Amino acid sequence: MKQIINIDVLEGLKSIADNSIQTIVTSPPYNKYGLSRFNHRKIKYDVYEDNMNEDDYRNWQVEILNELVRVLKPGGSIFYNHKNRRVDCKEFTPHDWIFRSDANLYQTIIWNRNQSPSIFNTFLLPTYEYIFWFTKDRKTPKVHRDRLDTIKDIWNITPSRSKIHPATFPEKLVENCIILTSDEGDLVLDPFAGIGTTLNVADRLGRNSIGFEISKKYTDLL
Repeated sequence: MKQIINIDVLEGLKSIADNSIQTIVTSPPYNKYGLSRFNHRKIKYDVYEDNMNEDDYRNWQVEILNELVRVLKPGGSIFYNHKNRRVDCKEFTPHDWIFRSDANLYQTIIWNRNQSPSIFNTFLLPTYEYIFWFTKDRKTPKVHRDRLDTIKDIWNITPSRSKIHPATFPEKLVENCIILTSDEGDLVLDPFAGIGTTLNVADRLGRNSIGFEISKKYTDLL
């Protein structure tokens, strides 16, 4: 069973019961426009502007992470994809807010994209992003490391491309997260579901899934 709901992320999360989700795989908007005056990639979502006040954005992410921890089962896992961002010759990292949340950082996975969208020649090309693996508490979660084709914390995965959505997950990245930390029949969540990649992969792997997405255009595609 897979279900995507056209709803705001926090409203959707508040509708989920405590301790009910086994695996969460998600990537929020990066607030690139809000942090930086440079918009060289011309990324445009359907309805979300990606230009919050930076302090408001960080508080929003803390609130979301706390909700994800609340709905996560003991022994469950959260995979939260984000990246470093730059403005005025300074780099900002997601660590600026994740350590303010209730989430326990279990491990940091490096997603090696092996390519960069940057066109600036004033610094080295950023070719990686983080996948923060969070748990509910300081206990070992459900883990099936033998199911992966790598046991390393660096995943070499080529980014995906879509004419519909500007920032889709590669299916391989989602598959790694799901098979590593869940079994068939478990419930998977993506609160920023986009065009439904996480849900589609979960369905293919025999998991149940639910997703929230503010854009009706995207939810209608599933």
